[in-house]
Amino acid sequence: MTGRAGRFPVAATLLTLVMLPVLLGLSYWQFAIRRPWKADLIAKLEAARTLPPVTAHDYYRAMIGAADLQYRRAETDCRPGRVRPYDVKGGTSAGDDGGFLILVDCNDPARHAKPDLVVVAGWTIRPDAVTTLDLDTHFTGTLIEHPYGKEPGRPQFMLIPTTAVPPLVPSRIPTPDDLPDNHLSYALQWLAFAVTLAAVYGVYLRQWRRADDRA
Repeated sequence: MTGRAGRFPVAATLLTLVMLPVLLGLSYWQFAIRRPWKADLIAKLEAARTLPPVTAHDYYRAMIGAADLQYRRAETDCRPGRVRPYDVKGGTSAGDDGGFLILVDCNDPARHAKPDLVVVAGWTIRPDAVTTLDLDTHFTGTLIEHPYGKEPGRPQFMLIPTTAVPPLVPSRIPTPDDLPDNHLSYALQWLAFAVTLAAVYGVYLRQWRRADDRA
């Protein structure tokens, strides 16, 4: 038995001792922290849809970080006349067809200012066929915050209305159900990794002991 200490799988043992708590910790984090957080977020977004339409004061509070307007109902007048699209983004129609969303700026084009709000004028399969739109419309729909993420110079809000400007068709309205709530499966995956690691180490250690006993 004199050779056991020299042949003990130190590296495998240290790796297991380090990785096992990490994997178990990730499993706990997904189950006990991320899962309740996502459930609370979805509940808040569901509740936001029942609140009154966004006011100018709500926009101000959101811009200074004092309010969250995600999925709030909002409305705006868009009457700049004949304008070119502000941007084109990939998206789906109300019928769940893949295509493109045509975004417009409802500000006076003469201002040449960065818009804080853009509106989805509608959906199309051929974005190159839409060069200008006649905007004299009152839009009502769902508000999305940070449609461009943190990209500088981009609008902070995007309104997705229930109607569209011809010849476009209405786009799909996002809902809180679109957010994936799969943290339980993630927790089980990390737990399975931990169990697998422990099992592999146990088998490896048992084989080492048998080989050492025969030595």
